[in-house]
Amino acid sequence: MDRPVALIVALAAERRALRRSLAMPHERRLGRLRLVAGILANQAVVLIQAGIGATRARTALLTVAREFPFRAAWSLGFAGSLADDLAPGDLICPAVVLLDDGRQGQALAASPSHAAIRATLPGASGGPLLTVESPLRTEHAKRAARERTGAVAVDMEAAGVAVAAETLGIPWLAIKAVVDDVWQPLPEFLASCSTPLGDLRWRGLLWGLLFADRRRAFRRLRRVAGQAALSLKRSLDVALRAESP
Repeated sequence: MDRPVALIVALAAERRALRRSLAMPHERRLGRLRLVAGILANQAVVLIQAGIGATRARTALLTVAREFPFRAAWSLGFAGSLADDLAPGDLICPAVVLLDDGRQGQALAASPSHAAIRATLPGASGGPLLTVESPLRTEHAKRAARERTGAVAVDMEAAGVAVAAETLGIPWLAIKAVVDDVWQPLPEFLASCSTPLGDLRWRGLLWGLLFADRRRAFRRLRRVAGQAALSLKRSLDVALRAESP
């Protein structure tokens, strides 16, 4: 069997969605990290729930790489749209990830295989992906980030994966599925629904569901997250077959 590909996600919901696609999944913990080793598209993979933020993503990949001889690292999961033509369920496979520095962003170029892999994902945007420290919750914040950096979408982890992969000397790639439109605000109560490690915080969720407006927002997000997860699962199988050594 070839050396595995590291598949790094932030949230438990993302891990659970992708785990269903793995053959012979084997779950374990490495410290506080949740791992699932398995087979996808006839390739060995290790699915890593890293937690929220670029620093956790970078640390998680470097930590797990001490036990697995990864040949590549992919940042997977959900993203927010910064462009009017990207809607929930749409894919981003960026040629460049920008680590937000308050200006145009520090550019990190994807591996040379990016173009060939993106070509197998019909409709996937190859525009820049911006990695930020804090969520962009309002339309104003999203449009300001778009104008400042030129990014088409935003996440919180991809740049951390890119930095760690470059440290390890392995190629990296990001595939993200959009969950919120550029004009759609993200409810602030969502911050209380997840732990920093990406697990569901039940108390915050149940408290939020006491309010009718929050229940409506949660139902909408659950629906679009389901669309995004399905799009991500389908694309991952296709992309791994294209990347096969």
